[in-house]
Amino acid sequence: MSASNREELLVGYAEGVPVQELARRFNIHRATVREIARRAGHPKRAPEHSQRLRAEAARLYAEGFTLSQVAAQLGIGDEAVRSAVVANGGTIRPKGRRRMNA
Repeated sequence: MSASNREELLVGYAEGVPVQELARRFNIHRATVREIARRAGHPKRAPEHSQRLRAEAARLYAEGFTLSQVAAQLGIGDEAVRSAVVANGGTIRPKGRRRMNA
C-alpha cells in the first residue's frame, strides 16, 4: 500500500468511516485496516453496530432465520450476526438444511 493510500485510510479511520468500507475501498482485509490503524496509534474502536441492532440480529436468529437471512434483512455481514448472537448469549446452529415442521 502506498504512503498516500495509507494516509487516506488513516484519515478515514479517524473520521469514523466503517472498517468494512475502508477495507473495500483499499481492497484489503478488515483486520489489515485495524492493524494499520493500531500501528499508527489510533485507539481500538467500539463495535460498529449498536447494541439495539445486535440484539435484533440475535432475536431474528433465535426465531429460526439463518445467519445470511438476518444479515441481508439488517444490512450487515454474516460475521456481524454471528458475533451478535454469541454476544447476546445465543449459540450458532450446525450448518445444513433444516426440516421445517408443517
